[in-house]
Amino acid sequence: MKFTLFSSAMLALFSSQVMATACVISSNDDQLPIRMCQQNINIPPSLFTDSFCQPQIPDRSFDVAFTDECPEGAYGVCHGAKTPGVAYEQAIHYYSDADDAPILKAYCENISEGRWDTP
Repeated sequence: MKFTLFSSAMLALFSSQVMATACVISSNDDQLPIRMCQQNINIPPSLFTDSFCQPQIPDRSFDVAFTDECPEGAYGVCHGAKTPGVAYEQAIHYYSDADDAPILKAYCENISEGRWDTP
C-alpha cells in the first residue's frame, strides 16, 4: 500500500512537470520587452520544452515558465503555426506590442502556415 501511494504521488509529480503544454517566454533584459506564449499542439514533450521553448536571440535573455495553457490577454494568436520544414504545430500567443500585429499576422499566415486570430 505504501509503495502504491508513493508511486502514485511520484507519477503525479512527474506528470505535472512533463505534461506542461505551454511555455510563457518573457524578456528579462533592458531592451524592448518581448512576451509570448507557445501552446503545444503535437510536438513531443521533451522536444517542446528543450528546444521550441528556448529562444535563441543574440544579445537577449529570457525567462521561460512552463504551464498548462497560455494566459488570457494576448492581442493575437497564430493557431497551427509550423516551423518551416517541420510538421509539428503550436499556437503562439503574442502579448508585447499590439502594433506588431500586422507583421506577425503576415508571418503567421505566409511563413508559419497558421491561422491568425484576434481574441
